[in-house]
Parts: sequence; structure tokens; C-alpha cells
Amino acid sequence: METATSAMPRRPAPGPLDRLAGRLPGIDGVGELLYRTGFWLQYVLVCIARTAVRAADAFGRYAGGLLGAVWHALAGGILGVLGDLTQPFATLYRAARQLARTGLGARGLSAATLRARRRQVVRLVLLTLLRGILALALPLAAAAVLVLTVRRGMARQYVLTVQMNGETVGSVANEQVFESARTDVQERLDNAHAALLTAGLAPGEDTQWEITPTYTMTTADTVMSEGELANAIMRLASTDIGEATAVYVDGELQFVTNEGDHLRAYLENHRAPQGTALPADTSVAYLHDIELTDGLYMNSSVVPYQDIISTFNAGAEIFTYTAAEGETVQSAVNNTGVSFDSLAMMNPDLLSLDQEIPAGTVLLTGAASPELLKLKVMRRQTYEEPIPFTTENSESSEYDFGKVVVEQEGVDGVQRVTENITFIDDIAVSSDIVNVEVLQEPVTKKTVTGTHLRSGMIASVGTGSFIWPVPEYNYISRWMGNGHRGADICANYGTRILASDGGAVVEAGYHWSWGNYVRIDHGNGWTTLYGHMSSIAVSRGQAVSQGQVIGYVGSTGNSTGNHCHFEMTRGGVLYSAYNLFGGLSRYR
Repeated sequence: METATSAMPRRPAPGPLDRLAGRLPGIDGVGELLYRTGFWLQYVLVCIARTAVRAADAFGRYAGGLLGAVWHALAGGILGVLGDLTQPFATLYRAARQLARTGLGARGLSAATLRARRRQVVRLVLLTLLRGILALALPLAAAAVLVLTVRRGMARQYVLTVQMNGETVGSVANEQVFESARTDVQERLDNAHAALLTAGLAPGEDTQWEITPTYTMTTADTVMSEGELANAIMRLASTDIGEATAVYVDGELQFVTNEGDHLRAYLENHRAPQGTALPADTSVAYLHDIELTDGLYMNSSVVPYQDIISTFNAGAEIFTYTAAEGETVQSAVNNTGVSFDSLAMMNPDLLSLDQEIPAGTVLLTGAASPELLKLKVMRRQTYEEPIPFTTENSESSEYDFGKVVVEQEGVDGVQRVTENITFIDDIAVSSDIVNVEVLQEPVTKKTVTGTHLRSGMIASVGTGSFIWPVPEYNYISRWMGNGHRGADICANYGTRILASDGGAVVEAGYHWSWGNYVRIDHGNGWTTLYGHMSSIAVSRGQAVSQGQVIGYVGSTGNSTGNHCHFEMTRGGVLYSAYNLFGGLSRYR
């Protein structure tokens, strides 16, 4: 007994969890719940993974089988085509071998046998070639038929058939055409409504139009344009729509009339009356842009024809003048401001300016046409006019200073001018030159101005040279001396005064004694002064060259006549110009 008892396993000692379970009743149930929940989640995830692997394997086998079938079919097709192409040649090859084995050329055969075998070979060859040709031609013919069918089908014009209220309106190329036609119809209705409001013949509410089309894809040889579709829609949209003519003035709708042809004839006859031949150089057009457009419009927007004519003729006025006692045509021209030609044209009884007009005679002096029917008369006139010649001037030392020699006389040219003149109510409002034709070129006038200074007008000094400042002088009234600081050079008013030498203008202004004067520093110790000028042509600080115009002879300041007071200084000391120009004649 003791031995058996000692052989039994010993129960392990209780652990901490066992001791905790002993203290907390129900802890074993919680543990069992957690265990089962974890086992179930693990099992679900394993099942999902296995299912995904089987699905991927099945898809792979299916895709592989599909690709294999496609490849097998494609390869079979290619091999079949190659077989069909090579079959005639293989048949010929087998026939040749068969004939070789049967001894087509064997000796000892009769001629009849040889001919029979040859005919047999020829038939075999022909049949083989025919089968090959048919094998190639039939697929090609089928492909050609397919291509032609596709091209013909693509060439057909597929269009949209528009239906409205169960009726077919027509076919259009696309939806945009319909949308444009819808806008066109709405604009027509809006314009017609505006015209009724203007004429006081329409209610104040707006006219709205809505349509929901249905489309059917068909083929057609012709389609409708936007305008054709708009007209067709308006015919189906309402019974209150009819053929009429819209009258636009300067782009704005003014009237709708059902007398379009009559209105066209009226306007044309007003513009160019029948039986009146216009001169070849005259054209007439309306000042305002009047356009008549035929179409479908609401019948309620039609304005009576006479109302339109009355509106067109509103504003016409005739101007007259009543002659007084002792009136003549000349006095009528003076009093009215209308030219004799215009008066004579409007009053054929007037023949001359000195003609007497009986008192009380009513003369037509003008007319104002209706505003909407104002005409602009364009007359083309051609006339000749001179082309003024130009003058070219050069300088030459061959002639005395200031002398002008004409080497070539100028001659005016002639040109023919074509001009369009626009008249409104017989008053010229504009003119445009449309062509200028030169009939004779002008001849340029050529002149030469002398630059040579006569002997004595140029003086040389140790540091430079001077020229006589007034080459076109008349006489020298006096030189420097007896308290007079310079030479007085008399000349006509406005005669040019030249810089005696180059330098800088150090003074230019007015002096109580010299009047308008200029002083030049020549930079070499010399200065010159020019007084009593009528005007000064240079300014202080300006550089001038020898012979440059610096002013003009006058009599300003302390002067009793037109002359130039000319002073010279050297080193700041007055120097008499007589020392340089004493050889000049006192009188020119």
C-alpha cells in the first residue's frame, strides 16, 4: 500500500492566480471567455487568409487558361494562314514527287501514256494554283468590303433631328445650332415687343418663349442653318406669327410692317426719283442706315403702313423769303445769305443780280428734309491746281557778300485733283481727296548767295582776322574820335549785323545809350560791341562764329537814325576800326 501510494503524482502547490481565484468567485468564467474570444478571432483571420490564397490561385489559373486559349487561338490562326498560303506549293511538291516515282520520264512508255500523264500534271498544277488564288483572294475581298463599308458609314452625316410638340422641326448638325436658333427667336420676340411698346400698341408685360426639344440621332444629306431653324420653330411655336418685314434704322428696330415691298419702293423712289437721271459724278444715299429685313414676326407687332410713312416724313420744313419794296436779287442774296446760284436753282425766274423783284414775291431759300429721310449727296469734282515750286539756295564766294543770283527760275507745276464732296440739305459737310494726278512737275528755283567780302571788308591782325560787320551798309557816318567810341555804320532798318570774328557773347541786352547791343569776347584780347540793334539774334554765353548773324540794324537807345555802332577794344583799350577798315569807301 505504501508503495502504491508513494508512486502517485503529487498535486502542485497552488500558485498566485489559484490563490486569487480562491479569493474572487467567478474569475474562472472570465478567463474562459477571454480564451474563447481570442481563439475565435485567430480562426477567422486564418480562414480569411486561406480564402484569399485560394481566390488568388483560382484567378491565376483562370487568367492563365484565358491567356493560353487566346495564344492558342492566335497561334492556330497564324499557323492556319501560313498553312493556307503554303498549301498550293506543298501540293505541287507532292505531285512532282509522285510523278517522279511513277516514272513520268521512264523509258519504254508509249506516247499516249506520256501525254496522259502530262495532262494529269497540268490539271493538277492548274487546280492547285486556282485553289491558292481563291484562298488568298477571298480574305482580301472580304477585307476590302469591310473597309468600304466602314468608310461609307463614316462618310454619312449623323445629325440631330429636333422635335417640338410632337412634330419634327428639322435636322441640325449639333446642339449649338439649336441654342443659337433659340436665342435668335427670343431676340425676335423681344424686338417685336419693344417695337409694340414704342408704338404704344403692346401691353407692358414681356414676351417669353420656352421650348424643350428632343433629339434623335439620324443620318441626313442636308441640315438646317440657324436662321432656317429659327423660322421653322416660329412657325410651329404660335399661330400669331407671319411673314413680315422689320425696319431697322441705324441698327435699331423701329417698325414691323407687312408692306415691305411697298416700303422698299417708296424709299428707293425718294432716294432716286423715277425719271430723274443723276449726273455721272453724283451719288445719293440715306444719311441714316435704313435696313429692311424679311422674316417671321409676331402679327401683333405689325405697324400700319401709313403710320410708318408719317414717322419717316416727320420734321420736314421749307424756308422762304418775302421780297420787300425795291428789292433786287443782290439785296435778296445779302439778306438771306444764300448764294445767287442756289437762289436761281430754286427760283428759275431769277436771272441776274441786278434784277428787280416785285414786293411780296415769296422766294424759296431752302428746305430741311425729314430727319429719317435725310439724303447725303456725294458729288465728285475734278479740277486743276498749281503745285508751288520750291527754292534751293547755295552759297558761293564767286559773288559779293549778300548778293543773291538766280541761276534757275522756278516754275509752278500742275496737278489734277479729284475730290468727293458730301452735301446734306445742299450744305457741304465734308470733302475727301480721292486722287491726285501730277500733270506737270514744278521746276525748282535755284539761287546762289554771295559770300565774298569786297576788298577792305576783311582786315588781318597779328592774332586773327576781322570782317566788316555790316557788309550791306549804305555809308559810314563817322569813325572813332572826338569822344565817339566807335564807327557808326548806316544801313537800312533790319539789315543783318554779323559777328566780326568768332568768340563768345559776354553781353546781350539793352543799354540806355547803345540800345539793343551785343558784346563778343574773341578770346585773344580783342572784344567787339554792336549797338542800336532793332533786335538781337543771340544770347549771353552763346558761342558764335565769324560771319554769324547776331542782330539787325535799328535805331534803339541814344540814336537818331538806323545804324550800327561798332566798337573794338584790344587789351581793354578802345581801338579804332579805321585802323583795320580805313580803306573802305565811306559810301558804298
